[in-house]
Amino acid sequence: MSNLSTEEFYDDLADSYNDIIYRCAPRYEEMQQTMLEYIPSDLEPRQILDLGCGTGNLTLRVLEMFPETQVTALDLSEEILGVCRRQCGDDRITYLQQDFGQLDLPDSGFDLVVSSIAIHHIDDAAKQVLFRNVLASLRPNGIFTFVDQFRGETPAIYEKHMQVWKSFTDSKGVPSEEWQMWMEHQDQHDFHATVSEQMRWLSEAGFVDVDCIWKHVLWTLLTARKSGDE
Repeated sequence: MSNLSTEEFYDDLADSYNDIIYRCAPRYEEMQQTMLEYIPSDLEPRQILDLGCGTGNLTLRVLEMFPETQVTALDLSEEILGVCRRQCGDDRITYLQQDFGQLDLPDSGFDLVVSSIAIHHIDDAAKQVLFRNVLASLRPNGIFTFVDQFRGETPAIYEKHMQVWKSFTDSKGVPSEEWQMWMEHQDQHDFHATVSEQMRWLSEAGFVDVDCIWKHVLWTLLTARKSGDE
């Protein structure tokens, strides 16, 4: 699998993704639940975008929290969107296959944009473009919140992150070949940026109230708001 594109990689993992993510991502449920807890209580979103929806684990949580909303579930992988459709259904969801680097989103089309462990798949320049595109897609006072893998602020901290992560997967009985698969994919297709860099890029894109809400090893939750003056 070492030479697969990101799309091909997740196409191949689609049916086993849920099992894999729970044993490979520490505190997976906690990070998503915390994201929802920090969505402003006065926000009543009519339209939500799940950016990099994967198999729909976060999509389901959003639908449960906001029973009157419509969700657009967007992902690069056609196969993983199929799993999301089987897990979440169709009643309140529009499924959209798009590359983060070539997004075609409606201006001011969403009240809330969420994302879980997806944005690190694009390089740093593309992240900055993505943040501007997400801002344009939000209505005034709309919220963008995402949890993802982040680089440590120093090489030593980043190295420690990787050691702690490996210890966690070992404790879950993850086979060495599965860990190696993830590391090969990470070396070729993942782009970890620091928390401080990404908070700065959000501010430079035009977001306000940028904050880090939760952090554990590589996994970090950021939130930002589009100004109500726009």
